[in-house]
Amino acid sequence: MKEMAQVIDKKNGQSLVRIVRSSACNKCDEKCMLGADQSHEVDEMDVLVNDPIDAEVGSMVELEMGAKPVLFSAFLVYLFPLVAIIAGYFAGSYLLAVFALADEIAGIIGSVVGFLLSFAFLKYFDKKAGAKSYFHPEIIRVVNNAEVFCEN
Repeated sequence: MKEMAQVIDKKNGQSLVRIVRSSACNKCDEKCMLGADQSHEVDEMDVLVNDPIDAEVGSMVELEMGAKPVLFSAFLVYLFPLVAIIAGYFAGSYLLAVFALADEIAGIIGSVVGFLLSFAFLKYFDKKAGAKSYFHPEIIRVVNNAEVFCEN
């Protein structure tokens, strides 16, 4: 995954960069309902990234994040809650049967608990992963202005 950004500050071997994110709609010629509202088109985001090439403040850089951290994060965000719901259903059916609840009601309660616990785990994981440089993008090269305008 590659992205263009501008270095705005330096901190302990890392750089704070500003990424200008834009939706896929800004490259689309169709006039759909989403394209009528331009509020979702451009958004700026400041991100702390690894800087092994020691880029200067103000320079445009290309960022890259490895496939493994992206795939692992996507797995956790999209599949882990689903697995927790299913596991919660079966765990609730088994554990709450002692309270003489119907299996379906016990399973639904277990699913809700599993879903909420998955979000608590994801929040904890987000704090821990954010502190590790493995999950941070990295500056791979400094680009000049001509390269920036050619890619857009």
